[in-house]
Parts: sequence; structure tokens; C-alpha cells
Amino acid sequence: MAYLIHNDYLKQIQEAQLSQLVTNDERIRVAIQQSAQAEAISYLRQKYDISMEFTDTTQWVGSNVYNATNRVYIDANAYVTSTSYAVGNYVVNEGNVYKCTTITTGVFDPTKWSLIGAQYDLFYAKYPVPLFDVYGYYQVNDEVFWQGKKYKCKIQTQAISHDTAIQYHLYSNIPLNNVFPTDTVAGAKYWQVVSTYTVPANTDILDTDYWTKGDNRDQQMLLYFVDIALYHLHSRIAPRNIPQLRIDRYHSAIDWLKMCGKGEVTPNLPLIQPRSGSRIRFGSVVKNVNSY
Repeated sequence: MAYLIHNDYLKQIQEAQLSQLVTNDERIRVAIQQSAQAEAISYLRQKYDISMEFTDTTQWVGSNVYNATNRVYIDANAYVTSTSYAVGNYVVNEGNVYKCTTITTGVFDPTKWSLIGAQYDLFYAKYPVPLFDVYGYYQVNDEVFWQGKKYKCKIQTQAISHDTAIQYHLYSNIPLNNVFPTDTVAGAKYWQVVSTYTVPANTDILDTDYWTKGDNRDQQMLLYFVDIALYHLHSRIAPRNIPQLRIDRYHSAIDWLKMCGKGEVTPNLPLIQPRSGSRIRFGSVVKNVNSY
């Protein structure tokens, strides 16, 4: 299991070249990939919630229970004319994944199969309600999702007026607008647990109440992640003869990660939400507003 899957590399390198780099051993790719991930995370961990972005991409199994944001790809065994297929079986035929709707065998008959999507198409489990945001504003009975559960707001978010803010003197001292639903001291006062949330076993991957077809990874992060991994794969084979393209793309990836860490660019990555204490603000003293 990993953030990247084999198919992610094929957008930037041909299959034959990738096989040469890993000497036909997928364990090498996975090991290099783990190192590349650690390298990328080292530039991001101070600002971004990397645990929400760098999650595994796994093959979908219909009988599994999934959590919100779990990311899967669809795949199955190749269709074989001599095999008898039962309703609910999955196969790959000519690059597409199908689900059997009528008992069948022999030559592939598309009328007895339902098209699920292209092989390796990605899906991710949806949030049942919006994700909790410590800086958001909530009304009574608003519902949020946080750490595997749905919660209902019991006390409306209280906006902090400018006059009140002045009393804290520094922006960094102004308390958070909201209490986390899981806060052990005050969470139960502000939030009521509605239910634990999972995608039930045997939920169809095309059920849009639970699944969204697409990729919930940051696409620029994905691009640069592959660049870093390919650079290290080339370095493993010929450290003194790495293609200039791979060197340039690696340095571009590292430069981008550094800018992300400094806040000079804004990737589509979840920011760290403070678990306690004061809000994170730039600036110093809360400014007075004088009227004459």
C-alpha cells in the first residue's frame, strides 16, 4: 500500500523504461517511493496536515468497509473464455473493468456485463457532511465530520468583535472560534455525536451517495512526487549518469516543496488545524479603530 500506484508513473515514463529502472522488481519501486515520500514530507510537515494527504491508494474490494477519504483503484482478473462467471463477478476486458449481471461463459458478451470504468480508474469515499473547520462558523444543528464521526452543533459559533479582540492585545492570543468535537474538556458541550461513519461493505463503487470517481490527491504534489521517485530510481542504476531531464525535474520538485513550506505558493493540501491554544495569525498588536 502506498500513496502512489504503478500507473501513476506511466504518465511520465514508458512501461519498458520503468521496468528497466526497477529491474522488474516492484519491491524496489515501493522502497524508493517510501524514501521519496519521506523527503517530500520533510518540507511540508510544519505547515500541512500530511496525514490527510499521504494516504494509501489501494485496490477496491467490494466486501471491505471503507472510511471517508479512502482512495481506491478498480482492477480485476482478465476475462477468460473458458471460465464460468456468476452475477457479481468482476473482470477486465480490453482495458475496462466489468461487473457480471447474467451468468455467462464463452466469448465476452457486453450485454451480460455492466461497465464499471477503465482499469485503474480512481475513486474516493466522500465525506457524509462537511469536514469540521476550526475557523468556520456554525449554527445550531449544523452537522460536521471529524475523525470518523458525524457531529451536530449544540452551541452557535461566537464571532469575536474587534472590541473584544483588542483586550487580547496580540492577534496570536485571540482564542479559536470553535471547540473541536473531540476536545476532552469542552467538546461534548458544543457538539453532539450523531453517528460513526463508514462506507458499508458491499456498497457499489458507482453509488454516488458514498463514492466519487476521481483522484483526491493534490495533482501538482502527485506530479512532483513521481519526479522525485524517478530521480532516485535513476540514481540507483547510474548515479553518475542521470538524465538531465530527471535532474532538472527533481530540482524543480524540491524548489516547489520549499516554496510550499515557506508559504510562497499554495498547494491544495490541508493545513494543520491547531488542536488547542490560540489561533495562528501573522502580525502583532491588534489595531485600534478610532472614530472622531
